[in-house]
Amino acid sequence: MRLPLLLVVTGLALASPALAAPDYRPLLNQTAAGPILGGYKSFQASAARLEQSVQGFCAAPDNAALDRVKAGFVAALAGWQKVQWVGYGPVEAFHRGQRVQFWPDKKNAGDRQMLALIKDRKADALEAHRIPFASVAIQGLPALEMLLYADSQAGKLLANPEETAFRCQLLSGIANNLHRIGGELVSEWEKPGGTIDMLKSIDSGATPYADNRQAASQLFNALHGQLTAIAEVKLSYALGASAEDARPSRAESWRSQQSAANIVHNLEALRETFAIGLAPLLSSVGKTDQADKLIRAADDSLAALAQLMAPMEVEMTHAEGWKRLNVVKAKVKAVAQILETDIANSLDLQVGFNALDGD
Repeated sequence: MRLPLLLVVTGLALASPALAAPDYRPLLNQTAAGPILGGYKSFQASAARLEQSVQGFCAAPDNAALDRVKAGFVAALAGWQKVQWVGYGPVEAFHRGQRVQFWPDKKNAGDRQMLALIKDRKADALEAHRIPFASVAIQGLPALEMLLYADSQAGKLLANPEETAFRCQLLSGIANNLHRIGGELVSEWEKPGGTIDMLKSIDSGATPYADNRQAASQLFNALHGQLTAIAEVKLSYALGASAEDARPSRAESWRSQQSAANIVHNLEALRETFAIGLAPLLSSVGKTDQADKLIRAADDSLAALAQLMAPMEVEMTHAEGWKRLNVVKAKVKAVAQILETDIANSLDLQVGFNALDGD
């Protein structure tokens, strides 16, 4: 006599071990102590070197010293791009993220406010004790880029001693602000009782998170959000529908022609986080193949960027270059798709979940 199908299925279910929920703690701890804190320390160090190069230029202004300031800017920008994906935690407090990089600036507030400040000769507005109270649009990297690279401004840095002294006050104030914010971010993450310690104590209930899954969802969505921003803001917004429609001035760092390099730094940081955080977690639930798939997709995106023949701002203005950038966009979207389908399902995470909204 055969048992009814329902009884057979029920018996099999009872006999099989229950699937364990993912243990999110290694993901949170390894990512916090690795890519996040390491990235903030790298940014802090690059901002310190930028400030030193500005001090050197202001003490003995010449073209060689100015080149060192520009190199310092590029390094600090790269450092920031590696942690740009971390849109939560201490970087949210006091608008730190926006103060480092106010972008996209669709209303051109940064240029307008900096030009007004220059016209009124109010360099004291960016003195160390005042700059945290200035507009976020003139406190960080885009404002510095304008002073160093804008056609209407760069030549004035060495125009005459009076003009150099005035602009040195602006450069110094912004560089000091970036260095200070970098230090604050490092301290807030690693100090006793800081963010890293908080993530280790989620199980105690004395944190803003209901559980480790909620914190993991926040991290997961930050990673996915950065990929979406690369595809839809950093690329689509500037590329338009064709090379004829492209707007290079909409690119993230168009004046210094670092927009493509920014995306490289973004993707390298994401890939590192995938490898250090997500890959071990996926392996722990028997999904090593998905980890490999995710990392290969990230590598494909980086390989597509390596095919660019000129700075992004130049590439997008001719048909073949525009096509190459469109391939990059498609590759980045493919990484995001893997995250929001395969990875989300395997790790019981969901795109769009706000880790602090209590849902």
